[in-house]
Amino acid sequence: MDNLPLSGIKVLDLTLVLAGPTCGRTLAQYGAEVIKIDPDHRIPGLTPWIDVGRGKKSICLNITKKGGIKAFLKLAETADVIIEGFRKGVTDRLGIGYTELKKKNPKIVYASINCFGQSGPWSLRPGFEQNAQAATGIQVRNSGGISNSPRTATYTLNDYGTGLAAAYAVILALIERQKTGTGQHVEAALTYTSANLSGVFHTKQNTKNLPSKISRKYTITHPKLHSRDYSPPGLKGTNIFNRLYETKNGWIFLSAPIRDQNMRHTASPMIHNWYLSEIPEFSHLGALLYHKQDAEQEMLKIFLTQTTEYWINLLHKHGIEAVKNTSSEEIFNDEYNHERKMIMTQDYENWGTATWSGNPVSINSNQPFNVSPPQFGEHTFDVLKDVGISENEIKNLIEAGAIPAIVPINLK
Repeated sequence: MDNLPLSGIKVLDLTLVLAGPTCGRTLAQYGAEVIKIDPDHRIPGLTPWIDVGRGKKSICLNITKKGGIKAFLKLAETADVIIEGFRKGVTDRLGIGYTELKKKNPKIVYASINCFGQSGPWSLRPGFEQNAQAATGIQVRNSGGISNSPRTATYTLNDYGTGLAAAYAVILALIERQKTGTGQHVEAALTYTSANLSGVFHTKQNTKNLPSKISRKYTITHPKLHSRDYSPPGLKGTNIFNRLYETKNGWIFLSAPIRDQNMRHTASPMIHNWYLSEIPEFSHLGALLYHKQDAEQEMLKIFLTQTTEYWINLLHKHGIEAVKNTSSEEIFNDEYNHERKMIMTQDYENWGTATWSGNPVSINSNQPFNVSPPQFGEHTFDVLKDVGISENEIKNLIEAGAIPAIVPINLK
């Protein structure tokens, strides 16, 4: 691991659940020594531990018990990065906030991760994935407007996204530290990530005061863009040529290209120049395209006549993109996904065979290290001794309940 980009960087990871631990895992994959700190009563779930606990050292330390804070501060003296996911103000009350720690270690990069950020009227609120979705419009858009029963996104896009965003913020702060010699406080929040991922719905341009030529040339926001928040529930796409269709045995997403880009925003795009007209099954639809509902109903009937495989092969022959809706099981069973490391699988002595999703980016010279999950609390005594905490002090920590007497702790 010495040749990885973050080799030599020490990280203390105090985070919970998924977003913060994803940040720590990402740093570990690129060579950082990440020390996950948890009290022994905060036992993680096995699945998330194997997912976002990988690559870290694990110590059981309760910073609310006698001697716990002192031991943590000893660790912080030699750390490069601290990641915390507490509610705003908690670390300050404990004496381990950024203001306090930078006095002892001016080079520290301190990352705070929560749901609503470190400032503003909602900064003190607790929050999780679905809170962030609700606060940023995702649930409204996911089912078609407040009056049409908003629906939660069933995957944790903001948790994983915020973990990755926090990781690159930490790396940028480390690069800045090389120039200035001092660390800084960085923050990430689930709502920040959620709003960023929904960027198209928050993009507006006021061309009122621009010269007319510039206004016409550079107005890029479609006037109906923001009405997409209130599209009908069950929306399957943006138009009949860019939407989901059910087949005999599944679903496909059709992306029929527009030949004349100037027709993209006309009332009936692709009436005269559309690729599907070259395919016999669709050649009769020309006249119907002036009546969108009739055309859509006919398209729905046509796609139901054949299988997903039939349509994809036929459409691809005519240069039209169509993608099968794929299940997690199908993704896992695809050998190529394992070859390109989208799916990672490894046998571990303590965990059996574990599988997880690969990194979303690839660096030619430094592929992410295939890190393994630690046993919970496995490195408690070794890490404390490494920073000069004596056997007698460790005994006192055990007696105070700050660390357990026996580690590791079995998560199975």
